[in-house]
Amino acid sequence: MRAGSRLLLAATAAVPLAAFAGNVLTPGQWASTGTVTSVEMPGMPSEALAMMKKRPISHSYCLTPEQAEKDPRQMFKGDNGECEYTKFSMAGGKLNAAMQCKGPQGRMTMTMLGTYSATSYESTNVMVVEGPRGNMRMTSKISGKRTGAC
Repeated sequence: MRAGSRLLLAATAAVPLAAFAGNVLTPGQWASTGTVTSVEMPGMPSEALAMMKKRPISHSYCLTPEQAEKDPRQMFKGDNGECEYTKFSMAGGKLNAAMQCKGPQGRMTMTMLGTYSATSYESTNVMVVEGPRGNMRMTSKISGKRTGAC
């Protein structure tokens, strides 16, 4: 999987996990889609950039009642502990978060601005990766909805 696809998949997963605080989303089966809207990466061929923008990343997952009750910051950080929030606010149907991560591609910062309800969410995520091959900035739109029971 290409680095851009891995980052978009991470961003696609980020919003639903971040939106679970205090059971604000209804447990059940969820479908999420992320689409790259812009990529800035010095030296990347324009054809590769165009392919990243065309290809949405989708996945589905089951949100259990137990997961819906967990602190979303802990769920989003994952088990490796390589990501830390620098800002996190989720209230009144609005999500505003920022985090920094260390990984094989280098240091990544990500901001997430969006909205959520009990059965859907949308966000714009901006990721900046500072790596050995230069910096990359990618903006993506993420959306998800509850599709039924697990």
